[in-house]
Amino acid sequence: MDIRELKRLVKKEMNNDSIKLKGRWTATEKDPGTGEVLSRNVMENVITEDGAQAVAQMLGGQTIGDFEYIAIGDGPAAGDSEDVTQSSLVNEQARELDSSPTVEDDGDGHKIRWSAVFGPDDCVATEFGLFNDGSEGTMLSYNIPEIEKDAQNAELTLEYDLIVNEG
Repeated sequence: MDIRELKRLVKKEMNNDSIKLKGRWTATEKDPGTGEVLSRNVMENVITEDGAQAVAQMLGGQTIGDFEYIAIGDGPAAGDSEDVTQSSLVNEQARELDSSPTVEDDGDGHKIRWSAVFGPDDCVATEFGLFNDGSEGTMLSYNIPEIEKDAQNAELTLEYDLIVNEG
């Protein structure tokens, strides 16, 4: 997503000078041999403070890099929850590029969708995030999923939707 597209979406959704950003992750586990869907979970997440600031900087014309990397890790302990002050994954294990996120109007608002596939050998995914850099960068979104990817038996497809609508 580039700044022109984000600005276009925001202008389209402006009402009384307010907009709302909402994030949603979809995690689909598949058997890598058969392609059979083993599980599919849709989860709400947090937009981090750094991520919200980055969106504001983008709207103000500052160049911060496109958000196009999804990362997974295995760091949080059982019972941990998302925190808006989180700036990185606790223990990142893999990061994949999606340089062509899609933009559509799905009735909930204007949705930007990123997608990445992680193989059976990547890790047991107990956290994931969306970043604007291939190795570090700003984390826009953070989630500790209710599911854990089975590193030995499943391929994990992560989709992240950022929904822009009226506040």
